[in-house]
Amino acid sequence: LKHRNEQRGIGGLFFDDLNTPDFDHCFAFMQAVGNGYTEAYLPIVERRKAMVWGERERNFQLYRRGRYVEFNLVWDRGTLFGLQTGGRTESILMSMPPLVRWEYDWQPEAGSPEAALSEFIQVRDWVSLPDNSSVS
Repeated sequence: LKHRNEQRGIGGLFFDDLNTPDFDHCFAFMQAVGNGYTEAYLPIVERRKAMVWGERERNFQLYRRGRYVEFNLVWDRGTLFGLQTGGRTESILMSMPPLVRWEYDWQPEAGSPEAALSEFIQVRDWVSLPDNSSVS
């Protein structure tokens, strides 16, 4: 979110025009991506499945979903294209989460998990960071 100097999230894989060298290579790549997510994500779920989840965590989840909606309506080229070319507005907006939350000038409590994430998603040039650097 350029206007907030925040990244939208903590990472991911995004591409629009994967079509070379041929279908079989592209399909194999997609299968490898899917398998990689499963291999990476399941251990995280296993480690965190007993973590406490309450109203505070739910409110933060809804707040972050609000940031997702903000990105989609302001910056996402697919959403903008659909709205600007007479696409079906209802269909376009169905990609939005059904519940979100906005808080005016919200700041996380110091030392909280929300503060740690908020620090982590600040815009920085990750590629130029030395391998042994820590995020501060």
